[in-house]
Parts: sequence; C-alpha cells; structure tokens
Amino acid sequence: MKRIVLFILVLLFSLVCLWFTFRDVEFSTFWATISEKASAWPYFLAAGGVMMLNIIFRGFRYHRILASRPEVGLKRSITMTSIMFLGNAILPFRAGEAIRVFLPFKFYRIPIPTSIAFHGADRIFDMIAILVMMALGLLFGGEGIAPEARSQPVSILGSEYTVDQIINNVQRSSLVLLAVGLTGVFLVLFFPEPIKKLIRFFFKPFGETLTGKLTALVDHVHQGVAVFKSPIDFLLAGFWTVLVWWMVILNVQILTSVYGHKLSWAEAGLVVVIVGFAVSAPQAPGYIGPFQIGFKISLMLFGISSEIALAVAWLAWFFQIFPVTLLGFICLFAEGLSMKSFGEAQEVVEHVVEEEHLSP
Repeated sequence: MKRIVLFILVLLFSLVCLWFTFRDVEFSTFWATISEKASAWPYFLAAGGVMMLNIIFRGFRYHRILASRPEVGLKRSITMTSIMFLGNAILPFRAGEAIRVFLPFKFYRIPIPTSIAFHGADRIFDMIAILVMMALGLLFGGEGIAPEARSQPVSILGSEYTVDQIINNVQRSSLVLLAVGLTGVFLVLFFPEPIKKLIRFFFKPFGETLTGKLTALVDHVHQGVAVFKSPIDFLLAGFWTVLVWWMVILNVQILTSVYGHKLSWAEAGLVVVIVGFAVSAPQAPGYIGPFQIGFKISLMLFGISSEIALAVAWLAWFFQIFPVTLLGFICLFAEGLSMKSFGEAQEVVEHVVEEEHLSP
C-alpha cells in the first residue's frame, strides 16, 4: 500500500513537471521544432551512440570496482550495469539500483552487504564527478549565462535575488563546496569511527532511527571505497568516470548543435549537473518530467529559446532512454533473465537491508 501511494505521488510530480515544461509552448510548435530537424539524423545517431558508450564505460568502471573479485569478468560487469539502467529507465523508484546489488549475489554468491559496498563505491565516483563538474562549470561556464536570464528575479525564502546574484555567489563558493565534499569523503574513508561517534552525539535528540541510518551511511561509504585493493584500480575507476561523464556532456553538445547553439564543455557540464539533481530522487519510470524540466530550464539559462530548449530536452530524453533500454534488454536476455528478476531483486535486497540495518 505504501509503495502504491508513493508511486501515485511521484507520478503526480512527473505530471506537474510536464505541465510546467509545456505551459509556454504550443504542442504544434514543439512538434514542428523537432520534425524540422529530421535531416539531422546522423547527429541523433551520434547522440544515442555516446549514451550507449556511457553505459559501457560505466561497466568498465564497475569492473575495476570489483577488482577484488576476479571471478567477475568485464563482460558481466557491463551486462549488470546495462540491466541496472534498463530498470531505472522503465520501472519506478530507480528499481535498477536494487538489481545491480542483487546480481553479484545471484551469479557469484557475493553477499548482499558486500555488493551494496561495491554499488556505493560506484555512486561515490558519480558524486565526486558532479561536484567537480559543478565547480568547473560555474568557474568556466557561468559567463555564458544569458543577460536576460541573469536579470530574472528569483524568490528564495522570502527574499528576491537575480540569477546573476545567485550565480556570482555560487561561483565564489563552488570550489569551497568541492573541497568540503571531498574532505567529507576523505574523513569518512579514513576516520569512520570518530565520525560515527560525532553523529551519535549530535543526532541523539532526533532518535535512534535517524542516528542508525546516518551511521550505517558512514559504514556504507567507508566500505564502498575500501573495496579497492590497489591505487591502480582506484585511478582506473577515476579514468572511466571521466569518460562516463564526458559522454553525457558530449550528448548535450551534439543535440544543442543541431539547433545552431554551440555550448562549451563547461556550459554543457552545468546542464548535466542541473539535470542530474533533477533526476536524483526516486521517481516515475524513465525520469519523465523532472528530466525535461531540468533540461529545459538549464538550456534557457544560456539564452536558448523555450521552444528549442523543450525540443532538445525531449530529444535528449529519447536518445538516452531508447538506446539504454535497447542495450539493457539485450543484456537481460543474454544473461537468461526476465523482468521478474527486478521484483526478485527488490525483495531480496529490501529483506537484507532491514535485517542488517544497512543504508538503502
């Protein structure tokens, strides 16, 4: 019952986001903006191709994270990653996350808590990448924000700010945010017990449930990077992370160039960061709604018209979801699995998380 209610809520949220994306654009105009670029199909193929490469490079990274388990080969690392993104694309609540935790257990009997640690390491690299892109994007891409967007008033906690003021403030603090984030990861990696003691002390008034979840999160992050057996594997995972996110940046640059807009790597990186935040929470299948509104708003910041921004947002969504889904189904059937495996994964992982008091 709880899951049904949550699904209804995220579906309503997606519908609200979709309404906001279309409220200033007629559907006929939107469709004409897309259809007039039918001759740009080589660009669209390239956009889909780089997103397939994104998933494959993620598989390469996951293989390095699993280096301590040599029985897990590169091919299997890629198929497990592809199946995860299939689940995220077609099922609600980012269901693919559970199946990639479950598959190492199913194929190799790797304990679920250990598999959660592997998955946590994978997400740590993405978190660091987002922080780096945000810092570099604001430093090198902030000047590209359109003057009209900079002067738009934004209400925050009852006070009025312009986008220009917000950007300037964030530009000054972006490197500080990056340093704080990396310092936090460093402290959790090397001093987990003192951090847990501080959490228990400061969060004691909020109850055992929250305190337990936060201390479990510290363990989760600590174990996640502790899986590396050599600095070489850590550096290789970092190398694949650069390629993973460079493909996403390239996807944005390719699709905006179809409409004559040349975004720099830093500007495209800011688009990726904004969309990344928009789709980070559990939501409806395929991130539909939050993906489009995040993409549209971020492109309009750089002076791209509402009509073109909306068209690019939907093209980016399609040429991410379709190739990723296709690759995911190929890998799912190649591994002899079915859609029922997602339900099995959810049940097993949730059961272990509850028993072990692990961070989901």
